[in-house]
Amino acid sequence: MSNFSFPEFDDLPVVKGQPKGCLWGFFDVNGQKDQLGTLRLLTKEVVQKAKDEIQIGTHVQLDWPLHNIQFPGFGRIPLQHTVKDLADQGFVAFDDVISFNTQTSSQWDSLKHFGSQKTAVYYNGWTHDQLKTSNDLGIHKICDRGGIVGRGILVDWLSWWEHENPGIEPPSAISCHKIPVSELEATLAYQGTETGQGDILIVRSGFVRWHNNAKADIRALGTEKQHYMIGLENNDETVRWLYSKHFSAVAGDTMGFEAWPYPEDCCLHEWLLVQWGTPIGELWDLEALAEECKAHNRWSFFLTSAPLRVVGGCASPPNAIAIL
Repeated sequence: MSNFSFPEFDDLPVVKGQPKGCLWGFFDVNGQKDQLGTLRLLTKEVVQKAKDEIQIGTHVQLDWPLHNIQFPGFGRIPLQHTVKDLADQGFVAFDDVISFNTQTSSQWDSLKHFGSQKTAVYYNGWTHDQLKTSNDLGIHKICDRGGIVGRGILVDWLSWWEHENPGIEPPSAISCHKIPVSELEATLAYQGTETGQGDILIVRSGFVRWHNNAKADIRALGTEKQHYMIGLENNDETVRWLYSKHFSAVAGDTMGFEAWPYPEDCCLHEWLLVQWGTPIGELWDLEALAEECKAHNRWSFFLTSAPLRVVGGCASPPNAIAIL
C-alpha cells in the first residue's frame, strides 16, 4: 500500500475513554494490536520514492554528542564514559564502558516512554502497570521493522524567524516560546517545501545552537534548574495540523518538541505518542543540516535512522543520517 486513506479528524471513530482524534486500532493487522503506529506509513513505495531525494551525495549525521545535555534535569544522570585499557589482558587495545540516560542527548522516544498523565494508558491501550513487566511498545519494535527510513523535511523555523526579524534576537530557547502553525506554514512556504504522507518532520527551533554557545552556568540554569523550553504550540490547531499531514515521525532540536511546560488541556506528547503512535525525536543536532539545506536551497532529504536494539527500551539515540 503506497498511501493510507485517513478519515477527517472529526470523522475518526470514538475510542472509549479517549479524546476525539484517537487512532487506536487503525493500524492493527489481522486482529493483532499494533505497536508501530504511524511508522506503518513508511511503506516500500514511500521508501522507494524517498531515494529520489539523494541528488548530490552530501550526508550529515544528526546525533548530538552523548555528553550533551551537560546538565540534565528531571533527576537524570549525565553520560558516564570509561575507557578500559586491555593491557592487563595481554592486548594493545581499549574497550569502552558507557552509561547514560537515553533522554539526555539526541533520541527517539519509543511509544513506551510517555503515557496519558491522567489515565496512565499508553498507545493502543497498554497500561502503565502492564508495561512495567512487558517489553511491548519498546524501541526494539522500530529495529524489528528495519529502522526508520524515508523522506525527511527540515522546517528551519529559526532561519525563517531571523530572516523575518533582522537584527533582533530570536525567542529564547529556554523559554516556553510557542511556535504556532502559522509560522510552520510560513517557514514551509519560505523554503518552498511541500509535505507528503509518511514524511518525517524535523523542526529547528534553536535549542542546540543556544546550548552550543552558552556558558556552563547558563546551560545549568536552562536545562537543570528550570524546565522552560521552546517548541511547537500546544493547542487544538497544532494537533489538527499534525494529524492532517500524516507524518510517520516527528523530531526537533529542542528538549520536548513541544513548548514546555504544556498546558493542562493539551500535550503533544500525549497526542503523538499515545493517541497516534508517532515517535518523537528530541535534541537532534540540526546545525550542519541547516547549513547544507540553505546552501543547496532544498530542505528535503533521504533520512535513515537505526536506534539501539534494546528490547523493551524507552528511548534510543537515533543514529540518524540525512543524505541530500
